[in-house]
Amino acid sequence: MPVPSDPARVVAGIIALLCAAGVGAIAYAPLEPISAVGVSGAHHLTVAQAVAATGLAGMPIFRASSADARAALLRLPAVRDARVDLELPGSAAVTLVEREPVGRWVVGATEWFVDADGVLFASADPSAAPALRVRDERAPSRTAGERIDPALVAAAIRLAKIGPGELRPDATAPSVRIEPGPNGIVLESGAGWEIRFGTPEHIEDKLSAALRFLRERPDRRLEYVDVRNPDRIVYSPQ
Repeated sequence: MPVPSDPARVVAGIIALLCAAGVGAIAYAPLEPISAVGVSGAHHLTVAQAVAATGLAGMPIFRASSADARAALLRLPAVRDARVDLELPGSAAVTLVEREPVGRWVVGATEWFVDADGVLFASADPSAAPALRVRDERAPSRTAGERIDPALVAAAIRLAKIGPGELRPDATAPSVRIEPGPNGIVLESGAGWEIRFGTPEHIEDKLSAALRFLRERPDRRLEYVDVRNPDRIVYSPQ
């Protein structure tokens, strides 16, 4: 059998070293900790909050789970959807779809953002929701992630859009509250009288009935107008 020349031995040695290095790199790659987690789409959350929620930073990539990280992000009330991509040798990319607030839900001393699905959540940006406020008096407190009836949210936010003077000239500071009893959704005028709507069903019919009543009586002294049944309006004083 021929003995390899010196150059052949050198080439063979280099190939062996490269193979060994490749095997070593492949073996070591799964042990590489995730050193960078990129986040896009964060507004209500800070980037630091999103990264912390995933638990990926510093975790060996072979132990990381994009599904588990996504599930952790979805448990954050401000997150509607999320995607997590793991990238060798040691990084991750997070894409967030956050909830879109339709207004502000005030409970006690706390002002939550609320979306069209009725989910309450906090935001890192206090200016990131419309200045439409609803005061919920049915409970002393609520928690982030709690869900309010979406129909109730839609009706209350609709009434919160009514501006000064739209009901009657004396309705200078309209505001919306929700009571625990039969009055339900109540629109305060700011002039000492209010409109009681009850449940959110047929809110447009109820509002139209209230507006007709008020326009026909622009100067009448009122304490309340009850349009829970828009076909039979009750008001006080008679």
